[in-house]
Amino acid sequence: MKKCLIIGCGWLGRPLVEALQKQNIQVAATTTNDQKFIEMQAVQIHSLKLNRENGILTWDSAPTKHFDSIIFTFPPFEGVLGAMRSLLSPLTFDQLIFTSSTGVYKESNAFLNEEAPIDPEHTVTLMEEAVKDLAPEKYMILRLAGHIGPNRHPLRYFLAQQKVIANGNAPVNLIHQRDIISAIITCVKQQVCQKTYNLCSPEHPTKQEYYGELAKNLAGIELEFAPGKIGKKIDGSKITEELSFCYEESIQNISALDLIKDNI
Repeated sequence: MKKCLIIGCGWLGRPLVEALQKQNIQVAATTTNDQKFIEMQAVQIHSLKLNRENGILTWDSAPTKHFDSIIFTFPPFEGVLGAMRSLLSPLTFDQLIFTSSTGVYKESNAFLNEEAPIDPEHTVTLMEEAVKDLAPEKYMILRLAGHIGPNRHPLRYFLAQQKVIANGNAPVNLIHQRDIISAIITCVKQQVCQKTYNLCSPEHPTKQEYYGELAKNLAGIELEFAPGKIGKKIDGSKITEELSFCYEESIQNISALDLIKDNI
């Protein structure tokens, strides 16, 4: 039985735990929150406590067993590079998966694949480099487009702001939570290492087409868009060509519940 450790059990990490368990993969997951630790234990998730003090993350008690895969799913925060190093130092593993971001790519009007120029000063770029330094033969980087799914969608922000949205003709780059989880499971099962893949739906309507229609259909609100089409388009096809993975979730598959905070 494969053994996985998920460091960061939030919007992505928590459903990932359940999905991996359904694949008969043994999973442990971390949290810094005492209440969440109790809740996770109550539903038979092997929970490991992290301590956070002055922005520094440390193990309450570091696990001693070997993991087939360790999956980092937490976002950037102050001191994140030091935290990654300190948390990994006592562990042994065969694969280190990091959920990065397509935000590392420099802004352009091009169709961007994994070879496109990235911003070397971006915090997430530095996190990618740390992952490669910590596990030069074992790293696996997934650059995620904008996340959508239960309790998460950019339209929620646009509806709350009620401001004119810039670059209305720029393409959207989104990825559904279920496709992210499916891609991670594929990488775990195939033990993929030393690879970087974009994860982005092949659907790229303009902001005006996409958010404008969803706002009308789900909220009955007309959004305003400014002209302009400056915006990158992310090519997420490489992972489908090299691994047994395909995108199954349409970015149109959104319900009104996804626009409500804390509906899950």
